[in-house]
Parts: sequence; structure tokens; C-alpha cells
Amino acid sequence: MSLILLFLDELKGFAKSKVMIVLWFGLPILSFLIQFINPAELEGMPISFLVSLVVSSIGGTLSVIMLSTSIVNEKNRHVYELFLVRPVRRSSILIAKYLAVYLCLVIAISISLTVGLIFDAFTGDLIENYLDITFESLITGVSSMSITCSIGIFIGVLISSVPVAAILSVYLGSQLSSIIILPTFFIPDLNTELLALTLGISLTIIMMGMNILLFNRKQF
Repeated sequence: MSLILLFLDELKGFAKSKVMIVLWFGLPILSFLIQFINPAELEGMPISFLVSLVVSSIGGTLSVIMLSTSIVNEKNRHVYELFLVRPVRRSSILIAKYLAVYLCLVIAISISLTVGLIFDAFTGDLIENYLDITFESLITGVSSMSITCSIGIFIGVLISSVPVAAILSVYLGSQLSSIIILPTFFIPDLNTELLALTLGISLTIIMMGMNILLFNRKQF
């Protein structure tokens, strides 16, 4: 079974899951509700910027929980034993899960951000460098979610208890992903987009490499 077939199978499953349905419909609704926040409280922040931050945080946390508990459930139900009697690479299983969930998240944040952009356009109260700020928040969001997805897989590979995996996902996964924005607080002159992309790609590759190494050593 090729990586593409595994990816399509995982994508079909995750796309129909209740979590993804909540993300695809709930987050755009949240984007709509954010428009009713008092403009004075936003202090000039574009709605689309706030939307991308909120969506990436919620989406990232839910993705960690979904990935970690999914892998633990499949391990406990001995699903991987069925896969491994076929010519399937273990690395393909994890990569397919990562790509499927990450694509679903990107779609969710794109829909929600579009809603925010529409409301910003209708209000017409756009601040200077509006598009630059929005693009920066989008890049930071998708980079952060990439890291959280890889962390979710890491937790799922290591842990054998669904409740423990869920707890660790909530309190550890979302916190570790915030490392992507920490350097900007200490070095204001950093290029935020370049930093986010660099950390997002490099940390995801490192984490997925560790995940595959650990998964290959698991006994099923």
C-alpha cells in the first residue's frame, strides 16, 4: 500500500471525524462572532489577525489530541499488526496521518481567515500594513500547527493510554508549539515570517524523524 493510498484513506477518515467537522464549521462561526468584539479592545488589530491566532491555537490543540489518541487507539486495537503483514512502510503510516490532519487544519484556518478578511474589507477600517500583518499571522499559524501535529504523533507513539495521551496533548503539545514565537519577544528585529517557516519546517522534520525512529522500534 503506497503512501498516497494511506494518505487518502487517513484524509477520508479525519475529514469525516467530529473534530474536523467542528473545525470546518465552528471556526468560521467563531470568526463571525469575533467581529462583535469592541474595536477599542482590539487596539487596531485586524480581525483576520486575531482570527488566525485563535484558530491556529484551537486547531493546533485539537490536532494534537486527535492524532495522539488515534494512534494510541490503533495500537491498542492491534490495527498496525494488519498493516505490517502487508508491504507497508511504518514511516508511511505516520507521514500519511500527519499530512491528512495538517491538510484538514490548513483548510480550516483558510476558511476562517477568509471570513475574517471579508469582515475587515466590509468595515473598511484597515490599519497600515494590514496585509503584511495578516500574512505574518497566517504563516505563524500554519507553522505552529505543523509542529503540533508532529508532537501529537510523538505522544501517540510513546503513550499506550488514551486518557494520558489526551492530557499530555492538552498541557504539553500546545505549549511546546508556542516556541515558534518566543524569539520575537527577545529579538524584535527578527523576520517573523522567515523565523516561523524555518522553525516550523526544521522542528517538524526533527520531530517526524524521531517519531519514525521510535515507531520502527515498536513491537506490534
